[in-house]
Parts: sequence; C-alpha cells; structure tokens
Amino acid sequence: MKKESVFEVTHQSILETAKDLFLMNGYKNTSTRDIAKAANITQPALYYHFSNKEILFIEINKQIGIQLKSAIEQIHKEQDTIENQLIKCTNALLTVYHRDIFSFIHQSAAEMEQENKQQLFYILNDYYLIPLQTIFESSQEPLNSSVSSKKAAQFYLMSLSLLFSTIHQLSTEKERSAQISELMDMVLHGVLS
Repeated sequence: MKKESVFEVTHQSILETAKDLFLMNGYKNTSTRDIAKAANITQPALYYHFSNKEILFIEINKQIGIQLKSAIEQIHKEQDTIENQLIKCTNALLTVYHRDIFSFIHQSAAEMEQENKQQLFYILNDYYLIPLQTIFESSQEPLNSSVSSKKAAQFYLMSLSLLFSTIHQLSTEKERSAQISELMDMVLHGVLS
C-alpha cells in the first residue's frame, strides 16, 4: 500500500474510533490514550495526525456537521410541513448522535482552550442552527411574533434533550416515531390546549 494510502486509512480510522468513543463516553471521559488503543496505534502516531484531543474533536464535529447540514438542506428542499421537516431533521440527528447534541457540544467546549471553543461554536452555528433557522424562516406557518427563527432553532435543538434521554431505549420504530411526533407537537404548539 502506498504511503499516502496508509496515512489516509490511519487518519480515517482515528476519526471513526474517536467519534465512537466521544459519543459513547463524552469528551471529558475520552483520552487520546483510549483513542490510540482502540485504533490500534501508538499515541505518538495519533499526534502525528492530530496535534491534540481538541483538534481531533473539532474535526469530528465538523465532519458530522457537514453531513447533517447537507441532510437538513435536503429536507428543506422537500417543501413539506414544518412539523414533518423537523421530524425528519430529528431522525437525521438521532442517526448520528446518541446524546443531546446541544449539551454535548456545550459541555465539551467547557474543557477547551478559548480558540478551539470558538471553533466548536462556529460549527454548531454554521452546520446546525443556520440550516434549521432556514426551515423556520420558510415555514408556511408563521412564528410567534416574539420568536426569531434563530431562537426557534435553538429551542428545537435544546428540546431534543428530552428525546435523547429515552429514544434509544425504545424497542420499536413505531414507539420512536410516536415519541418524536409528540415532542415536535410540543415544540411547535406548546403544552397548553
């Protein structure tokens, strides 16, 4: 195998392994030693690819963000009701994340240097919030006059924490769909009758 190919295979292996460990254990509870061991490489080899854990975490979140931004933009193009679009966005997020994305990024950022923390928040804004804002802005159903599309997108993402705490424990797709629909109804219409 060519040197470039070995580098790329190892690079991808590190990213995939680190993503799995970060999502399973959280940023704080995942060390570069854990990642290197799980990827069957040495720590110096890991540092050859990524200078530190923060840079690796940012790269993983950027890749996930690009994937989800593309999915959200595709959902937006389908011209469905806002409720159905948000249900599809929720399913796209659940496919990638095993935990609440908003809290996951904010808790991880608390452990980081200011410059890297800022990059992480740019990723959250550019790849998640702005595409979601577009869905709220283009909805046929108008937002409450005191709620901006940005606040609506933030509220939607924060509301998903209720879902992430139980969704992976549900045994059937029907139960999962029902819980997602119930949450989207509460997000869009509140809890009062």
